[in-house]
Amino acid sequence: MNNEIDSSPIQRLGVFFLGLLTFAGFGFLAWIAFNFSGGDNDENYEMRSAERAVKINEIISTQANGVIPSDDQLANYVSSNQEAEPKASQKPVPGTKAFDEWMKAQTAAAQAKENEKTPEVKPVPEPEKEEKIVELTINALGDPPGTMKFKEVAVEVPAGSKVILTFTNPDVLQHNLVIVKPDKKDAVGALADAMLTDPEAMKKHYVPDTDDIIASSKLVNPGGNEKIEFMAPAEAGDYPYICTFPGHWRLMQGVMKVTK
Repeated sequence: MNNEIDSSPIQRLGVFFLGLLTFAGFGFLAWIAFNFSGGDNDENYEMRSAERAVKINEIISTQANGVIPSDDQLANYVSSNQEAEPKASQKPVPGTKAFDEWMKAQTAAAQAKENEKTPEVKPVPEPEKEEKIVELTINALGDPPGTMKFKEVAVEVPAGSKVILTFTNPDVLQHNLVIVKPDKKDAVGALADAMLTDPEAMKKHYVPDTDDIIASSKLVNPGGNEKIEFMAPAEAGDYPYICTFPGHWRLMQGVMKVTK
């Protein structure tokens, strides 16, 4: 059985015209529907078209009246609106050397302002106290010769006064005068006796090297004298004076009484 359909040219031509008529019919129907729907007279469409026209005119007007920036102007605008690089803070940070120096400067400036406001008050100097000067003379006893005693066995001076003491030796022996601290007579005398073995004793005038001595004269030859100056102790009391030539101090003694 043969299933193939043999179509003639006339048949194929008829099919073509049939399709063409169908397409034309659909187009005609669409045209009729468009006209009846009022597509060409759509008020909404016209309104939207009018709004778009107004906006377009505004854009054109703005561009016509505006100034087109140059490349340099655009570059300047960009650079001026860019964020600047972060800068190190100039404010001192607590706990650093710079902060300590800054605080010192602030304190000094505040103190300077305060000093400008507050007048300097100078202290009134106290009147100088008149120095007390006491002049004394102590003599070795020369009659009978070789007695080894002081003529003045006691003298008195005010505490803290300046003492000008003249020691004279009318005896036939050499003598000196040494003033010692209270209760130090025997200790200084023992040191003087020990100087018999010191080859430099004569150069030292037989005066021991000790802090127990307040003042001393040189070794005075017979008929000679010597003047010494010293400050009387500030504390009142009895201050012995002796001759420290070895062996003399046990007999040749006196007392300087310091009074308030």
